[in-house]
Amino acid sequence: MNTEHGTATLAGGEESLLGGRWLRIRGADRQTYAALRDEYGVDVEHASAASFSAENGFSYVPVSYVATAGSSFSMTRVMIAVSADLVVTIEPGGSAEALDLALARMARDGREDDSAVDIVGSILQAIADTTDELVSAMSLGTERMMMETSAILQSLEAKKSREFGVSDVTYTQQELADMESLLSHCMESQLALAEAARHLRAKLWGLGVEARGDLARLIDDIEAIEPHIDFVHDRVRLLQQTNNLALNVKQNQIIKVFSVVTAVFLPVMLLSTYYSMNFENMPILAWQYAEPMIIVLSFIFALAPLVYVRQRGWLR
Repeated sequence: MNTEHGTATLAGGEESLLGGRWLRIRGADRQTYAALRDEYGVDVEHASAASFSAENGFSYVPVSYVATAGSSFSMTRVMIAVSADLVVTIEPGGSAEALDLALARMARDGREDDSAVDIVGSILQAIADTTDELVSAMSLGTERMMMETSAILQSLEAKKSREFGVSDVTYTQQELADMESLLSHCMESQLALAEAARHLRAKLWGLGVEARGDLARLIDDIEAIEPHIDFVHDRVRLLQQTNNLALNVKQNQIIKVFSVVTAVFLPVMLLSTYYSMNFENMPILAWQYAEPMIIVLSFIFALAPLVYVRQRGWLR
């Protein structure tokens, strides 16, 4: 027993925390489910089929949040069963960082005597703050991408487009698509989290005015993160549109180069085609200055379209 944090390690991945008011279970199996049902009356397997349910004095609140590991992310699902004096949390085999954060905060603030409802509130708050930190990190990532996109557009304007390749935009677009998917999961998590908090406020019995007020503030905190997610999502969509614009400009430049080259050599091809015809009497073939004249005409005819294109500003 750790008397400072009020924790005790039980069999397997089970921990009794905060004086036995929080039973934390990692990687539960059918044997664990059966033990919970027999000892505490917690029927997690039956409750997992519904979003929210109440049975045998327990309210069951499943919540999910986005967990990151390096550059990858996954949805972590935590089942919370709460009664008047006990909280049971069941999480994946690996430790859920949000629950670690909630426990560390309660230990730091000396809240080992919190009620079961307060413990659940701390867990939901930690999950919301974890999502908020992730969204803030993505916001910083979009600022970096905005600077990169601005540099790409400036290179196009400064006629240094060779420094910018299609593969650069493709990589950025893939990164933005992953970020957009992650933001969608974050928004889904926040909506479910707010719904869970409302369920607790509406369904749990024996709540005093102070506990109801805490849950109301928790709901406000959770919903306050949603505009932040919307803002970062709008920025991601703007970056996607800007990168598509840069890609279109780059492709247009490539097509423009080939068009100008074709226009330059088209008159020369016309002359060469004409004078390669097999006629008996071809004009100027017998003239001693025919070859240099054809060379000069070819140069003039090739230069004329280039001058015209430049005057029209199509090379900019």
